Amino acid sequence: MKRRGFYFFFRKSITQRTGRVVIASLSVMLAVATVTGLMGITAGIKDKLGSELQAYGANLILSPEQGDYLIHDMLKTVSSLDSVEYASGQVFGRVFIHKESAEIIGLDMKRMRESGWRLEGSWPVNEREIIAGVNLKEVLKIDKGEGVSFQHGKKVLQFIVSGFVERGGPEDNAFIVSIPQAWNLMGIDGKFSAILVRGTSGELEGITAAIKNGTTGIRVKTLRQVAVAEESLLKKIQLLMILVTAVVLFAAIVSIMSTMGANVLERRDEIGLMKAIGATKNNIRFFYIVEAVLIGFGGGIAGYILGYLFAQAVSWGAFHSFISVPYYLVIVSIAAGMSISLLSSHFPVSDALKYNPAVILREE
Repeated sequence: MKRRGFYFFFRKSITQRTGRVVIASLSVMLAVATVTGLMGITAGIKDKLGSELQAYGANLILSPEQGDYLIHDMLKTVSSLDSVEYASGQVFGRVFIHKESAEIIGLDMKRMRESGWRLEGSWPVNEREIIAGVNLKEVLKIDKGEGVSFQHGKKVLQFIVSGFVERGGPEDNAFIVSIPQAWNLMGIDGKFSAILVRGTSGELEGITAAIKNGTTGIRVKTLRQVAVAEESLLKKIQLLMILVTAVVLFAAIVSIMSTMGANVLERRDEIGLMKAIGATKNNIRFFYIVEAVLIGFGGGIAGYILGYLFAQAVSWGAFHSFISVPYYLVIVSIAAGMSISLLSSHFPVSDALKYNPAVILREE
C-alpha cells in the first residue's frame, strides 16, 4: 500500500471514528493515571511516613564506651551523615531538692515541642523556667508556678516549674531542663551523656556502620522496637501499593483490549478493502500500530497529569502536605500508555488479519 493510500485510510479512520478513538484514549488515560498516581504515592510515601513516624522519637542512641560524656563535636559529626534526619544531645544528672535526690534530663526544648509530648501547663519561656515529670507532682508536692531549688555540689540554682509532662518513660520521674541549663547545673559545658539519632527507616545499619567507622569510643544501640515497627509498616504499605497497581494495570489492559477489539471488528470492511488494493499484513499491522501509539501517547500524557493530581490529593488528605513526584514518571507514563495501547490492540488486529478480504467485502 502506497504512502498516499496509507494517509487516506488513516485520516478516514480517525475522522469517522473519533468517538471510538476518544473512548480508547480515555481508557488509556484512566489506566495510566491510576498507575502513575499509585507509583507517585509509593515513591513519595516513604518520606511522608518517615516524617509522621518521627513522633516515635529516636531509633538510635549513642553513648560513650568509656567515661561519662560525649563531646559536642560528636553531635555535629553525626548530624552531617547521610540518612540522618536529626540528632540531638541529652544530659543526665542528679541534684538535690529538699534534701531529696532527683534526676534531671537536659533536652532540646524545641525538639520536645515538635514531638507531641503531653503537657499540663506551659512550655518554658525563659532560662529560669523548667518542666517536671508528672509523677513528681505528687511525690514532691509541687505545682505549676512554684519555685524549686536545685543543689549540685556547692552550686545552688532556683527555677520555676511551668508545667508537667507525661510520656510514659523515664521523663515522667525527672525534671526536664534545657541543655544549657543542664550544662550550667552539672558544670560540663559542651558535653552530652547521650546523643539521640533519628535515622531514615531501612537505613539504620548503614548509619550505624558510618558512625562506627568515623568515630571511636562510641556505643551505638538500635532501638529495635521502634525501628522494626517503622520498617515493617513501610514495607507493608509499599507492598500494598504494588499489588493494587498490578491489579489495576491488569484490569485496565483487559478493558482496553475489549474496546480495541470492538473497534477492530467494526473495521473489517476497511481491512478487507486495504487487502484488496494490495496492502500486506505488515502494512495493515503498521497502520494499527501507528494509531495505537498515538492513542497511547495522548492517553499517557493526560494520564500523567491526572495521576499527578491524584497523588497530590491523596497526600494532602492523608498528611496535609504535598509529595514530591519523581520526574521520571512522565516517561514511565508515556511508555505505559503506549505499551497498554499496543498490547491491547495486538490480539484483535492479529485475528482480523486472518480474514479473507473477498469474504469480508461480500459481507459474509
